[in-house]
Amino acid sequence: MQATIINMLAVGLGGAMGTGLRVLLSLGAFRIWNDYAFIGTLAANILGAALIGYLATRDMTARAKAMWMTGFCGGFTTFSLFSLEILILSDRSITLMLGYGAASLVLWVLGVWGGWRLGQPAAKT
Repeated sequence: MQATIINMLAVGLGGAMGTGLRVLLSLGAFRIWNDYAFIGTLAANILGAALIGYLATRDMTARAKAMWMTGFCGGFTTFSLFSLEILILSDRSITLMLGYGAASLVLWVLGVWGGWRLGQPAAKT
């Protein structure tokens, strides 16, 4: 029971850190790009995907996985905001909406793959 509570606290701490960083990224994107602030969401989701791919290759305790993979990456990335942005972009341009959705999916998968590859041990020759 105590281990479960500590793991939940680890998820909460990681989530708070990830969410805090996510807010800074969103505010920065809004300040820089304004009408194209959705690029901040795209960047957060790509970076989060790459990080979780990398972390998946690391030998970590269950508590560390809970904190960094579930908490931090979960708090940093955002599917709910992505969904809202898709809806908003559909009013502006179906082409922009479809392009953003397709590019997001491809770039997220490439991010996970890149993080995974980065975390793999170097091939021995």
